[in-house]
Amino acid sequence: MNKLKEETVEYRMEQFLRANFGNEFLHNKKVIAISCNQFGDTGKGKFVSLFSKWADIIARVTGGDNAGHTIIFEGVEYVLHLIPCGITDPDKINIIGTGTVIYPRALLQEIIFLKSKGFSCDNLRISLKANVILPSHVVLDRLGESQAGKERIGSTGKGIQPCYTDHVARRGLTMNDLLNPEVFRRKLKKALDYHTMIIAGLGGYEAAREIMKCDHLENGKFIGRDELFNFEAIVQSYLQYGKELRGIIEDTDAFMRHSLGKKNILLEGAQGYLLSIDYGTYPFVTSSDCSPAGMAKGAGLKESDIDVSFGIIKGFYMTRVGKGSFPTEMGDKSSEMWCNEGGDREKEKSMFIGSTLNDTNSFAQGVVLRRLAGEYGATTGRPRRTGWLDLSLLRYALDGGANQIILTKLDVLTGMNIIKVCHSYEYAGPDFNYGDIVLTKGDIIEKAIVLPEVLDHCTPLYKEFPGWTEDIRNVKHFSDLPENLINILKYVFKNVPATPRIISVGPGPDDTVFVLPFDLN
Repeated sequence: MNKLKEETVEYRMEQFLRANFGNEFLHNKKVIAISCNQFGDTGKGKFVSLFSKWADIIARVTGGDNAGHTIIFEGVEYVLHLIPCGITDPDKINIIGTGTVIYPRALLQEIIFLKSKGFSCDNLRISLKANVILPSHVVLDRLGESQAGKERIGSTGKGIQPCYTDHVARRGLTMNDLLNPEVFRRKLKKALDYHTMIIAGLGGYEAAREIMKCDHLENGKFIGRDELFNFEAIVQSYLQYGKELRGIIEDTDAFMRHSLGKKNILLEGAQGYLLSIDYGTYPFVTSSDCSPAGMAKGAGLKESDIDVSFGIIKGFYMTRVGKGSFPTEMGDKSSEMWCNEGGDREKEKSMFIGSTLNDTNSFAQGVVLRRLAGEYGATTGRPRRTGWLDLSLLRYALDGGANQIILTKLDVLTGMNIIKVCHSYEYAGPDFNYGDIVLTKGDIIEKAIVLPEVLDHCTPLYKEFPGWTEDIRNVKHFSDLPENLINILKYVFKNVPATPRIISVGPGPDDTVFVLPFDLN
């Protein structure tokens, strides 16, 4: 065997698939799901892009352009918001599924951008059932956040939540409506009448007009003269979007069901399990179900159709954007306030110039980790709150079924003297009824209860490990990883019901270690 060929990521991936899932893997495993077992931002884009080499169909199945999936293709970094990460291969079919919500202008801008970089979008298909984000959804989203004060969720302000709300309330518009002018006009009037009533109740007419002056809403194009919204301007723009997208809007659910068992299908998740509307740290969650079950539904499939479900975690830390409980956060509430109340990349660059990854101040240490790892929102630019790996939350997330683990960003922790892993919590709050269980002060919690009323009173219990100093960016095989790193891996996976499959040691496709069955023995 040619040594050079053995070192390629494609060859190592093929060997990994065959070793872990049987010699006939490429024939009897037809659907792979890639999701996040934390709060999102774990590096799904890299692995969707990598596994797209195996796939015939790549489907983005939940969320909207509030997501930011970063890939590196031929040494160049790209951030995708709606279009699946398999778009770099012109031979693959890329689907934006029924479970998504779509702001057509943002989608068209992304298509134009990709075409300008030489990528083909000829094999892109959009579900005719996906719901459409209207200008009024963006207004409602931003107005609601601005008036929520300390109770705000930390929305991206892109209209995602109001759009999903309309879908559940049975007044949503779909991508297929863009192809039918009279249907679109009728449904739009109903939606705008309702949205205007809600905005009036909030006393937000003037604030709504100010919001509509933003670039995202075409600098005031949709402001009405006598009415809040310019109905005809919205109709004109959205029907034009429909004309431009005609030909790629289709029944993707039927296509997916027809392809099941015949084509290799890769489901691309957005956000993370702990942000799922159904399973996350409610109410500080996103508005879609980003669990594997929700992903299958968003593609027009059943959860049982998924053959292999990969869950991504950062090793050995985690991040969170916006508000919400985060027991292992470095800097505790000070970090949450900083990240949500005006902290940014430039301020951190100047204010923490003397801090290091081993800073004794937990807040400063978290800032340095954030800067080294580039933990700033790919969509919003917001600083991500940083904290240690939390096995209690991971045990909970594993209930969703994504127990084939991919660990990312391990290279970021190189040079850290002490690495902490949270193995459980001590409850420190008042008596709390959780169904037929009564939590009392001093109780030890091994699997997280993801209610803020509980998590906000949980003190993390840590096991500390010595870190490593060896550069791991060029490591290709598990046995070449530092002993101290392997020791932490062994501890983690003796304490959670999951199996490590892939380790990312850098942002590029080749910066990948595939874990073979005997590696952790």
